[in-house]
Amino acid sequence: MKNLMIKFIISSIMITTFCACSLKTNKADTFMKAKVDAETSMATHLMTKSKQDSLTPSQILQEFKDGNERFNSGTVTQRNHSEEIRKIATGGQFPKAIVLSCVDSRVPVEDVFDQGIGDVFVGRVAGNFVNIDLLGSMEFACKVSGAKLIIVMGHQNCGAIKGAIDDVHLGNITSMLANIKPAVAMS
Repeated sequence: MKNLMIKFIISSIMITTFCACSLKTNKADTFMKAKVDAETSMATHLMTKSKQDSLTPSQILQEFKDGNERFNSGTVTQRNHSEEIRKIATGGQFPKAIVLSCVDSRVPVEDVFDQGIGDVFVGRVAGNFVNIDLLGSMEFACKVSGAKLIIVMGHQNCGAIKGAIDDVHLGNITSMLANIKPAVAMS
């Protein structure tokens, strides 16, 4: 799994603190306490308009870098996705950024950046190139919903890039790869 992780050059230091409680109880009590602690320590935040407005693109980029560092070190934020979905369904959406990514199933964007539900728009297409539909989606994310940062995220071992290099011809894949071929020709 380690070789599938997306790594970025990050010049920041992450400080993680852990709190521990010690109680003298039997094993069943200890198990129940650990379960309750885990549930209550999960992040259940929501991006609000005021939080979104207060962030700068530089702050958001740093949050994504820090989140990627947590992902790579295995110390991601524990989240209660069910609760986040219930809370966000009743209000608007105010993502911080939009990420253009490949469709590769091994690269879960929110996880790679340790972001919660509602924090980021994700546009995905094999080879992570921009077409008119993705440009429209980015305009919606930024101009309508207030996202302040666009990230274009590539990854290692991309099948679409390999297909463009190998000049694959197959149904609709052929025209899709035509969008990538100019970059291949430049290399």
